[in-house]
Amino acid sequence: MKKHLPPYVVSIKDRHGNSKLYFKRRNLPKSIPFHNQDLCEAFYTEYATFLNGPSRPKVNSFLIKGLITDYTTSKKFMDLAPRTKSDYLKLLDLTENKLGDVPVASIERPHVIKWHEQLIKDKSAHKANYWLRVFRVLLERGLDLGLFPSKVNPAVGVSETTYTKRKGKPWPKHLIEAARDALPHDDRTRLVFELLYCTGQRVSDVLKMTWGDIRGDLEAIAVKQGKTGADLELPLEEDLIKCLRLLEISDNSKTIVSKIKGGPLSYRMAHVNIMKLRKQIGAEEHSIHDIRHTVASEMAAAGAEDKDGMAITGHKSAKMYEYYSASTRQRIGAKRAFDAREQNKNKA
Repeated sequence: MKKHLPPYVVSIKDRHGNSKLYFKRRNLPKSIPFHNQDLCEAFYTEYATFLNGPSRPKVNSFLIKGLITDYTTSKKFMDLAPRTKSDYLKLLDLTENKLGDVPVASIERPHVIKWHEQLIKDKSAHKANYWLRVFRVLLERGLDLGLFPSKVNPAVGVSETTYTKRKGKPWPKHLIEAARDALPHDDRTRLVFELLYCTGQRVSDVLKMTWGDIRGDLEAIAVKQGKTGADLELPLEEDLIKCLRLLEISDNSKTIVSKIKGGPLSYRMAHVNIMKLRKQIGAEEHSIHDIRHTVASEMAAAGAEDKDGMAITGHKSAKMYEYYSASTRQRIGAKRAFDAREQNKNKA
């Protein structure tokens, strides 16, 4: 859980073994507990108060670390989706650790290029490109504050590196069936799998689903996507309904997927559990996120219109939805073209 928390937020266990989130900074006499323990909008509002309150260390706003503090307490940052905030904070924390004492006004384009290239070596091309986008946004804040005499954001125009992205591999039908055969309906990993496969949502959104999100007698579930902010209501199918009916609900359970003693299941444990299932059925080439690709592909194969498929996946962009179902679209298109060609041959 720790690596997914914003800077200065720690998870501390009490004598009963229950974890609680605290705000902890060197200059504070003691850690401050958060009233809101879920990483929701209310949490980030409270977090901004702690960052920007009287306890905040006095830093030179002309340094990168000062600019980071200013940006993370700004309305522009607070208006971001919770998942986006979390991703940004991880990269901003990395930036502060490496470049915190660099004067903002001294930053020039060659510096940004050099830092980007170093991240490619130290981390990955994907992470370096994401950092570049976030750093560009951060320096735009500096530009708004008049910190660049040239009135130019030095990160604008710096090219991201090209690399071969891993393409999603939809789970074939026999592996979907193998996953279902491997685990009973009352198994927690089976529940996670069915929630992912039925709803087509991201893992983080599935783990946040609560019993209060259920509509009717297990007829549908309401979802608010963390990344896009989209509000969805999705129908539930038979295998998922069976899992839900067999589930024993702990008194401490707020989320549908919870630990044995209650409390939400962590992102890491969901990955670990699904990985065990993937190894068990020989699905190592198909990731947990590929289940989302599977849903989009199956809808494309069934002839569903893009707008209807997007109503389930919550994609804002038709282009991104097409990307998720690309392999199926290619196969269908190739078969359609082949059939047309054969029919034309027969006419001749």
